[in-house]
Amino acid sequence: MIFDHRIYTIKPNRLARFLGTYERLALPLQRKYLGEPYGFFVSHIGPLSRVVHLWQYESLADREQRRDAMEADPQWQAYRRLALEEDTLIDMENQILKPVSFFTPR
Repeated sequence: MIFDHRIYTIKPNRLARFLGTYERLALPLQRKYLGEPYGFFVSHIGPLSRVVHLWQYESLADREQRRDAMEADPQWQAYRRLALEEDTLIDMENQILKPVSFFTPR
């Protein structure tokens, strides 16, 4: 089991726009290919305008297969073009995390 931990830093005053476009266009496609996110958050205290989401996979191979299928979808490619045009992102970061032996993911 692995987790894909993603942090997107959004330009000031553009968080609502980013989330609206994401919820309308990206999330349905991600649910189709990746399943339900394990968690989805915005920063509340600390560095602001950050979106944090977690995705659970059986393995790196499972992650690669599902993400490759999503990347090949023309609707996902259209979303990515629109996201670039909206110019809301400052930075994107992701980490692959493995649970420790005493934690059992749901």
